[in-house]
Amino acid sequence: MDGQNYDNGSSQDLYQQNQQNAQQNHYQDNTGSMSYYAPVDENVPRSANGLQIGGLVLGIMSIVFVCCYGYPSVLFGIIGLVLSIVGNKKGKHGVGMAGLICSIIGLVLGTISAIYYTAIIAQIFQAMQRGEFNPYDYYNF
Repeated sequence: MDGQNYDNGSSQDLYQQNQQNAQQNHYQDNTGSMSYYAPVDENVPRSANGLQIGGLVLGIMSIVFVCCYGYPSVLFGIIGLVLSIVGNKKGKHGVGMAGLICSIIGLVLGTISAIYYTAIIAQIFQAMQRGEFNPYDYYNF
């Protein structure tokens, strides 16, 4: 040991050399503290669940079947409303909200249609009982 310093500040020289290389290359490596992928958030629903889709389908069917005396529309509207509400409790999604809105619209229109057609049919039966209306007069047998 001749009294020489074996370190000679080599760690300091190495640091300065790395700084110079980083300045020359205009590259700074910040990837050391980054993770390879983002953590998955399990609380966010990825897509609509089956109950929400079923509620949407039945809501659309309830709007379509308004013209069939309103009774199928009321039935489909109630079932679609229940499915949409239960599906929205599991996770909010646009499909569930659309099913809820379509079911409500179909239920309201179906109820109005059912009341209208029931009143018309009741008036026809009352007219038939009074003898004012005979359906066979309108057919040529």
